Amino acid sequence: MQRSIIRNISVNYAKLYKPETNQFGNTQFDIQLEFGKDRIDELKGYGKIRELPNGNFAMNITLNEKNRKGEPNTVRVVDSNKLPFDKPIGNGSTANLIVLTYDAPRAYNGKKTILQAVQITDLVEYTPPADVDFDTVSVTTEANADF
Repeated sequence: MQRSIIRNISVNYAKLYKPETNQFGNTQFDIQLEFGKDRIDELKGYGKIRELPNGNFAMNITLNEKNRKGEPNTVRVVDSNKLPFDKPIGNGSTANLIVLTYDAPRAYNGKKTILQAVQITDLVEYTPPADVDFDTVSVTTEANADF
């Protein structure tokens, strides 16, 4: 096992405070790393890299909701002064991540990387999308002249 720090990386879709169930039925904490081509060699040992429509590259790093003993996991989230951080994290925020990588024959490239901690160094505030709802419409029951 090797613990390391991924520094100065742009992050998206940070699900760090409460685990969520993904399309595969796994309940986990998750964060997407977004980076340029120049960082592929540095990051390829941490997981599967895919190209994004904007020309950048991405990978997700996760932590299961529970450990092998069935105990709940948590992700430590701190600010640049290492103080606890609990604000919503918007796409494009910059962070440092502590990850643990270990040999796992069935994992991508034979290695599994799990998320342990995130330090937010430049926050882009998350703004939830505006609620979309119908307007109130009055309904009339007048007979249609065509019928």
